[in-house]
Amino acid sequence: MDMFPQGHRTTFGFRAPLTAIGKKMLILYAAIYVVELICEHWLAIPVYRWLALWPIGSGGFHLWQLITHPLLHDPGAPIGFLINCLVFYFFAGTIESSLGTRRFITLYAVAAYGGALIGLLFGLLTAFGAPFAGMLPSLLTLIVVFGLLRPEAIVLLMFVLPVKAKYISYGTVIVTLLTFLAKANVHGAFHLGGILCGFLYFRPSGPWWNINYWRWKYFESKQKRRRSRFTVIDGKSSDDDTPPTIH
Repeated sequence: MDMFPQGHRTTFGFRAPLTAIGKKMLILYAAIYVVELICEHWLAIPVYRWLALWPIGSGGFHLWQLITHPLLHDPGAPIGFLINCLVFYFFAGTIESSLGTRRFITLYAVAAYGGALIGLLFGLLTAFGAPFAGMLPSLLTLIVVFGLLRPEAIVLLMFVLPVKAKYISYGTVIVTLLTFLAKANVHGAFHLGGILCGFLYFRPSGPWWNINYWRWKYFESKQKRRRSRFTVIDGKSSDDDTPPTIH
């Protein structure tokens, strides 16, 4: 739960409820997970092994896994899946209302698939990795973006401890990075990659990511080239009425 300052007062509660798109996404995740549990635990069909994203060169990697892996979750961790859904429920509505539906979905997808590509690349370079699935790269990105959108909002951490959203955002990045460096999180490259790609999409750092900046630089250099073709000679002649010569 969060609270947003209004003047000198502080209010509790999420400002934007889950939208229709958000509800459909949660329903889709839940339906897929139920089917996954039935297949894995009751029908002995290894859908997780087929559809999760395996490291390249592991023998289990297939191209379709790039598309399917964000929709799956560990069939042995239903509590983790429920926590993921809870995080989505709390943060998705506010971010979608701020960015708009199209940009929200794009942000979510950029974090998921950008994190996947970075995780696969890291696995190729280090031979460190494991099959990956789930929406956690996108969820971590939503938490970070929420802290950028509402930095002074107060989030009740564990529903008890009031913490400003910007500190939750920083803490999310720091904890993810430290657990990755300590090799306590085998999927840390996917998570950090998702956060990085989502951040770059949401808030480019500096003018170098702005296409208008490069258009202006091109126009500016073009004008300089044109001016360099002309030379102004400020010479004096015996006749004071003779104007300067321009070549």
